[in-house]
Amino acid sequence: MANVFETVVQKLIEVGFYDLLIFVISLTIFYAILRKVKILGESPVVNAVLAFSIAFLIFGFPVIVGFSLTLPLVSFFTQSFVWILVFFIGFLIASFFYPDLPKFLAEKFTSRSMISIAITIGFVSVIISGLIGVLWATPPGAGGIQLPFDTVITAAGVIIFIILIIVAASIAKG
Repeated sequence: MANVFETVVQKLIEVGFYDLLIFVISLTIFYAILRKVKILGESPVVNAVLAFSIAFLIFGFPVIVGFSLTLPLVSFFTQSFVWILVFFIGFLIASFFYPDLPKFLAEKFTSRSMISIAITIGFVSVIISGLIGVLWATPPGAGGIQLPFDTVITAAGVIIFIILIIVAASIAKG
């Protein structure tokens, strides 16, 4: 017998609540990006209309293509949360040994290697969560090229390998 939380989550899935959350998250992210970059000026109305339009396109993507974004995004955000939790606990433990941890980190991480490592972790999270499959999803009647899974994994492995080489080179240089 399922517990009450499983029942609630199943009902929310049936109603489409998680698709609505994808709409809200994408709206928020795109509005924040447009507001920060100021590519269309500083008008909040213009930024809001464009972010709203992009969020509706993302909201309609699962219906048009037939590929739901819910499972890959749930996996991605869960794995990202685990990475954040690991770093948070690591910083907490490190703060016991280094009383002024922000100063220590500012001195040690002056190169671009940390940005490269963060980008690598982001790419790995996208690939592992299955969110990379969104790039190859085609509409059912479009007759697009379906890449074999082996090809996708090989390409992802080569990309990760190249990124790791770049990160290792930047660490060795710094």
